[in-house]
Amino acid sequence: MSQPFITPLGANLSPPRSSTDDDRAAATYRNDVLRAPFYGILEAGWSTFALLIAIRHFDAPETYKAFIAGAWPIGFLLTPLTLYFVAKRQIRPSLASACMFALAALLMVGATVIQSLTLFTVFIITSQMATVQQGPLMIQIYAENYPAHERGKRMTTPFILTALSMILFSLLGGWLLDISINYYHLLFVIMVLAAAACGWATNRIPSIPLSTDHVGNPWQNFSLIWKDRLFGYLLGSWMLLGLGNLITMPIRVEYLANPEFGINADNATIAFLLVVVPSAARILSTKVWGSLFDKLHLITTRNLLNAFFLLGIACFFFTKNIILLTFAMILVGLATGGGKIIWSLWVTKIAPQEKVSSYMSIHMALTGFRGTLAPFIGYWILSSSAPKGVAFVGMLLIFVSILLFECVRHHQRFER
Repeated sequence: MSQPFITPLGANLSPPRSSTDDDRAAATYRNDVLRAPFYGILEAGWSTFALLIAIRHFDAPETYKAFIAGAWPIGFLLTPLTLYFVAKRQIRPSLASACMFALAALLMVGATVIQSLTLFTVFIITSQMATVQQGPLMIQIYAENYPAHERGKRMTTPFILTALSMILFSLLGGWLLDISINYYHLLFVIMVLAAAACGWATNRIPSIPLSTDHVGNPWQNFSLIWKDRLFGYLLGSWMLLGLGNLITMPIRVEYLANPEFGINADNATIAFLLVVVPSAARILSTKVWGSLFDKLHLITTRNLLNAFFLLGIACFFFTKNIILLTFAMILVGLATGGGKIIWSLWVTKIAPQEKVSSYMSIHMALTGFRGTLAPFIGYWILSSSAPKGVAFVGMLLIFVSILLFECVRHHQRFER
């Protein structure tokens, strides 16, 4: 593979850190920890309850369910535009992120009070789209405020708190929905308050306005895909991995909730399997993954996570036994614990520090592209086969991605 266009991050010598740098890192960490439990409530609500309510309260058809399942990645498609707008207007990244959370809270109010399936779907989708716009902004803050050798470690405690709050909110939500599905209004009120709290805590994180010289317009950012050939290759490998994993995610809810597939689990059991179990595994493994991200080769960490995802899919869709289903979701949770860290921070391994947000915006946009397609692909496969068919395709894609990642293990950009 030829020499990439972009100078590797490892070639840049960082100046000694000052007490001001340490204060910024401490303030970032403190407020990120404060934000994390509220963010966990949002993740649990959107990842499980939004789709569950669409299935069991609104009796939504497949198209609506696919859009709801793909709402988060649909928002990723807009992140390059949001990043450029924030840089052009010289808005602090933390303030811009806080505004996104405030907008999400307002949209969730609409989802709480509306009784139309179409409008419910619109509010659910747009509230998630607003929230994810803060992704590349926050990664730029982490790159600037945390030293490179501490980023994985600094991210672990917020991720653990996020997973813990997901467990608690999922248990509460599953219990309430089993009493009455109409209690989803109460769950959404809690999510509105959580989004507002996320905005308040995020705005307290120190940040400086982005430079348009570094961010560039969306087209300039997209050109990194072919100008930085390693980056483009890794994005392609990540595309197959992401599709393999994402096509199975909404089908897990379908597999457990739809009586047609023979399980027909109650709401509490679904919340336990899909949120509580993997979140607990995330809590137990996140510190380990954070350390491994800082110390191990990027490809080693990535493919170890890929193996856990592959095994989790294999164990989940080929059984109806609750113990084996639980074991499968433990594997998925272990993979997710490290996957959150590596997904959020991997571009810092290869991007110049001032371009991290640009790299991240393209990574998120392509994540959005595959995430938007994945639910439709998953439901399309399901319509002509069975959950096992979706699982087989997902496993095959993940296996191919493992091989592709291994092909660049010895690239000189990784020689730090």
